Amino acid sequence: MSSNLCCRLRQIFQRRPTGTTSPTLSGNDHLEYLVDRFKKKSNSTNFRRNRLAYKIIVNRLARVHRFSSIHDILNHQKQYPDITDEHFVARLICLYGESRMFDHALQLFDEMPDLNCPRSVLSFNTLLAACIASKEFDKFGELFREIPRKLSIEPDIISYNTMIKAFCEVGSMDAAVSLLDEIEKNGIEPNLITFNILLGSFYKGDADNFSKAETFWSLMQEKEVVLDVRSYNSRLHGMMRQKRVSEALNVLKEMEERGLQPNHYSYNVMIKGFVDEGNLKEAKKWYASMIGNDYMPDFFTHATLIPFACSKNDVDFAHELCIKSVDMKRPVSNGLMQKVADALFEQSEAEKAKELLKLKDSKGRLPDGNSLPAGLVLG
Repeated sequence: MSSNLCCRLRQIFQRRPTGTTSPTLSGNDHLEYLVDRFKKKSNSTNFRRNRLAYKIIVNRLARVHRFSSIHDILNHQKQYPDITDEHFVARLICLYGESRMFDHALQLFDEMPDLNCPRSVLSFNTLLAACIASKEFDKFGELFREIPRKLSIEPDIISYNTMIKAFCEVGSMDAAVSLLDEIEKNGIEPNLITFNILLGSFYKGDADNFSKAETFWSLMQEKEVVLDVRSYNSRLHGMMRQKRVSEALNVLKEMEERGLQPNHYSYNVMIKGFVDEGNLKEAKKWYASMIGNDYMPDFFTHATLIPFACSKNDVDFAHELCIKSVDMKRPVSNGLMQKVADALFEQSEAEKAKELLKLKDSKGRLPDGNSLPAGLVLG
């Protein structure tokens, strides 16, 4: 999608009707204006097909906890003929889920027959995804068992993959694995997504979980599942977590032999692994390799390396990373930049420190604190 179209979509609710002279709206009044304008635009069939426009407004309202306005917008869609289209209703269910409004998602699913809209495994899968997106983990097991029985819906591989992901998210690893037997018993073949979910979860665990992940890896080989970059990244992550560096290097080598190029996640895994080992030289080597292979560092890269460089008294490198993070419009936290500035002052690098503090105060930044994100996101 072109950047021009994205800009138009972001501005879609900000243009006033021609000839209006009303004062600029702010706060709740502005949000009410956006909701009203969205509902009017919904009269257009072409607009109702615009998934991104719906996502933008719903996400914006969810950020400020305007859940009643989200329901107003989505409930408004029932008057249009699209409401008899299962794909359209599934989109609305998904939006409720992303807003953590699962009760509304379930209510809409239950209303589908009254709206002359068919219910199949498509809307069932969307409801499961909405349940998990809403973090209603206490409900997903019952939904998965009860709805297919009541509505004679046969779960498919997407249904099972969704459930496996849910069990992994709540730490019920044995329950996730048990679904593999059920999948095959029902004549369904686990696919690459199935295994990637399991690999990603087990390789992040302890030594026992690592061993189980290796079993899944072997099973994928037996079933001749074609591995992708995500599969290898999960294994790479596991190897580095277990400090099996030489084996991690072999994983990278195997990737390249199979024509799969390491991506920014692969490099972040190697950097983090050597940081955990206290090896700045190797961490800097992999950072240079990331740059040399045209992958841009992200927030995780900088937030991992900067405090480590400071702890190793390589303040010049930490300063360089801070400058790059700002230039890339992905600056690290105020606290971390202040830490580097303080270290520069201690090393009589006053000019560099002042330059960094000016950048800290003039650029958009993340909130204070120098903690890392909860975990890497597989790429």
